[in-house]
Amino acid sequence: MAHPLPSQIMSSCDKGMLWCFADWASLDTSGAFWIFMLLGFQVALFMATARLGNARAFGFATFVGLLGGIWLSILQLISWWVGSAFILVGLVGIAAMILNEK
Repeated sequence: MAHPLPSQIMSSCDKGMLWCFADWASLDTSGAFWIFMLLGFQVALFMATARLGNARAFGFATFVGLLGGIWLSILQLISWWVGSAFILVGLVGIAAMILNEK
């Protein structure tokens, strides 16, 4: 069930416009917006780099997910257990990319 949000997003925020919009998007979707945004970016990056090989494309995409998961967790836009999942998959992707090169 959606909770009522203030129509004036900026009225109660003193941290800046971008932070207010990011926090509002996170609150409105219970954190799912940033999770799906990061997953969508990873899929797009994988598709864009697939011509370099699946292992390398997976490594690139999961490395970006690792960095994004850390960043969004520190900003508290996603929970730490979700960020930890992005970090774990990122480490697996980096390992797969390195092992496939040899």
